[in-house]
Amino acid sequence: MTSVEEKAENSRRGGGFSELLKVQGKLALRDGNGIIGIAVPIGLLLVFALIGGAEPGNQGNTGYTVLELYLPIILVIGFVFIALGLPTTLVRDREIGWLRRISTTPVHPSRLLAAQLIINLVFALVTVVIIIFGGDVIFHVALDVNIPLFVLSIILSIAVIFSLGMVLVAIAPSQTAAQGLTGAFVFGLMFLSGLWTPPELVGGTLATIEYYSPSGAAVRALLDTAFNRAPPVTTFVTLIVYSVIFTLIAIRYFRWE
Repeated sequence: MTSVEEKAENSRRGGGFSELLKVQGKLALRDGNGIIGIAVPIGLLLVFALIGGAEPGNQGNTGYTVLELYLPIILVIGFVFIALGLPTTLVRDREIGWLRRISTTPVHPSRLLAAQLIINLVFALVTVVIIIFGGDVIFHVALDVNIPLFVLSIILSIAVIFSLGMVLVAIAPSQTAAQGLTGAFVFGLMFLSGLWTPPELVGGTLATIEYYSPSGAAVRALLDTAFNRAPPVTTFVTLIVYSVIFTLIAIRYFRWE
C-alpha cells in the first residue's frame, strides 16, 4: 500500500470512528445513563449544602465542613453511576448479537468499546467541573487543590471505577444479570465510599475496609488532594492495584458474543 493509499485508509477509518462516536453519544444521551451519573452528584451536592454545608462535619473531628467532607464522595458516586451504565449498554448489545454483527464490518468492536469509554470519560469530566465549580463558587467550599496530585487522583479514581464496570460487562451473562449486578455494586460502592458511614467516624476494622476499598480509596485520595494534603502512598498503590486487577479480569473474560 502506497503512502497515499495509507493516508486515505487512515482518513476513512478516522471518519468511521468519529461517526461511531457521534452515534454512540446520541444513544448515551437517549438512554440517560450518563445524564443520571451527572444528575445524581448534583442532587447530592444540593442536599448536603442545604442540610448543613457550612457546619462542622463528622462531629468536628476532621476540621472539614459537611460539604467539604462529602465533596469527594459525591464525585466518586458520580463516577460510579456513569461507569456502571457500561454493563447495561454493552451486555445488551452483546445479548442481541450486535457486537458479533458489527465485527464483520470495517468498524471493529474494539472501536465501539473505545467510543463508549470516551463518552463516559466526557460525562465524568463534566461531573468534575460541575461539582468543583458548584462547591467552590456557589457554595463557597474553601478548596486548596494540590493540582498535580488532584489530577492524578481523578485519573486513578476513574480508572478503578471504569475498569470495575468493564468487569461486570465481562462476567454478566445477560442484560438482566447485568442490571442485578450493577445495582448490588452501586450500593456496595456507595456504602464503602463513606456516604452513610465515613471511616473517620466509625473507626476500627470497618474504617480500614472502607479506606482500602475501590471507592473508599478514591474518596480518600480526592479528599486529601482537594485540600492540599498528600494522601498516603498506600492509597495510590491501592487504586493502581485495583485498576490493574480489574483490567486484567475484564480482558480475560470479555466476550464479543
